[in-house]
Amino acid sequence: MVKRPLTGIRVLDLSRVLAGPYCGQLLADMGADVIKIEQPTGDENRGWAPVLPSGESCNFMSVNRGKRGMTLNLRTDEGKQLLRKLLAVSDVLIHNYLPETAAKLGFDPDALIAEFPRLIVCSVTAYGSKGPLRDSPGYDSVIQAFAGIMAMTGESDGGPVRSTISVVDLATGQIACCGILSALIGRGIGSAERHVQVSLFESAVSLLGYHAVAYLEAGVLPKREGSGIWHLTPYQAFKCTDQYIYTGALNDSTWFRLCDCVDRPDLRNDPTLATNILRLSQRERLVSEFTKIFATDTAHSWLERLQKFQVPASLLHTLDQVFEHEQTLMNDMVAMAVTASGDTVRLLGLPFKIGAITQPSPTAPPRLGQHTDEILQDLLGMSADQRRALSSSGAI
Repeated sequence: MVKRPLTGIRVLDLSRVLAGPYCGQLLADMGADVIKIEQPTGDENRGWAPVLPSGESCNFMSVNRGKRGMTLNLRTDEGKQLLRKLLAVSDVLIHNYLPETAAKLGFDPDALIAEFPRLIVCSVTAYGSKGPLRDSPGYDSVIQAFAGIMAMTGESDGGPVRSTISVVDLATGQIACCGILSALIGRGIGSAERHVQVSLFESAVSLLGYHAVAYLEAGVLPKREGSGIWHLTPYQAFKCTDQYIYTGALNDSTWFRLCDCVDRPDLRNDPTLATNILRLSQRERLVSEFTKIFATDTAHSWLERLQKFQVPASLLHTLDQVFEHEQTLMNDMVAMAVTASGDTVRLLGLPFKIGAITQPSPTAPPRLGQHTDEILQDLLGMSADQRRALSSSGAI
């Protein structure tokens, strides 16, 4: 069996919902022993639809595979003491308490790092550790609105649209994972920096990318363009006789190939359309022309021709088409995991591969408190009587 690169690293994941748990799942996929610690009532997304007949939420399952699960009541003194014992034998703590709440719970990063010199603390917040909103709660959609993403998403003649994908949450999880890995490497070379800070807001702002620089340097405010992009044309979804196709000219050489593909030498040879800057000044004309062109044949027919002329294009797939496509299956983006009862569930595969490691952790997300006894016995050496006493006191 191939040894995964984070084997031997222990992570306490106290985070909830998506961003922090996704970070923990990525670490678990790479071999870390990730312990999902929940309040006795459980992570709130255990109740989010759709919920399977087994009682498991697909939302929860999407970001918690490969972890061991335990419950811990941090409102009790015993629960707080148990957490500190677990921190003493761990490498990483992930939490997404608001800064004020974290301080009340004793999660001051400087104090934790001073007490546990090997510990890396990853704090996930909504708006960051500074500023007037530092203690304000926030979720993906709220941050999409706050960071300007929603204002530039949607049809030009319509209202703002939320990205259906929880892109801010998942990006924050990836960024947190990158920060933790950087801190682990830093620890190995003697760096004293142990506190990784990420927030949904900062992630969202970073995702603005070229839109942000276009505003900061050129004063350009992006407009809602539906499936199009304001700085490229034609480049959007077009309706064919049966369904939509997405294609267009990302650069000038592709523009000429696109014109050849649709057999329009008049457009190809028009000097007023020779560059992207020139084409942008005639966006409405071009969109109208290509709308008419693609409406003359089926999407599959156009896709075949576009591929022949090396013009980037895709059908607008639904999720059932995505997960039946051989490209998805051959790149191991559907993974099987085994539950405690021996059943298998289908989850998403790894978005990156390292050598022969192409599949994520094979274990399904834990049931609430599934491994509490195992963890307390294996890591802290607690007897059955001690564990029963903790359960009776409400600490676990």
